[in-house]
Amino acid sequence: MAPIYEKILEIIMLRNLFLLLAVGFLAACSQGETGAQSIPQDMAEKQTTQITDVSAVEAAGLIKSRPDIVVLDVRTPSEFAAEHIEGALNIDFKNANFATEIGNLDTSKTYLIHCRSGGRSTRSLAAFKEKGFKTIIHMNGGIIDWNKSGLPTVQ
Repeated sequence: MAPIYEKILEIIMLRNLFLLLAVGFLAACSQGETGAQSIPQDMAEKQTTQITDVSAVEAAGLIKSRPDIVVLDVRTPSEFAAEHIEGALNIDFKNANFATEIGNLDTSKTYLIHCRSGGRSTRSLAAFKEKGFKTIIHMNGGIIDWNKSGLPTVQ
């Protein structure tokens, strides 16, 4: 082949390679945007739940200094009736309607969650995340540690 034809063929091949790379780059860029927009809203909300573990003494200090905190006792109604933290709400974690009942709460408020010893309240945290609660304070040790710390309860 004549040298001029080889040069023309080389230029055409380089141009095609450049176009192929440009198209590939644009396709890759547009995929990134689509992927970012495809995260479901409910999934984004679930990721925003902030959970903080505190001791009974720390919980008492927070309740005293932050009147906006809602104390939520997840023990059974009979346990709650025997004694509870003053002003606490009671939603039984063992109740089949637990998820529905917490779904009726204001998810933008800060909740201090506790049970008897910390087991049920720890297991309940997944439901609060699922429902999109923003801020949860979890009292480790439950009402047992509250009592051991000499903190007051009501009946």
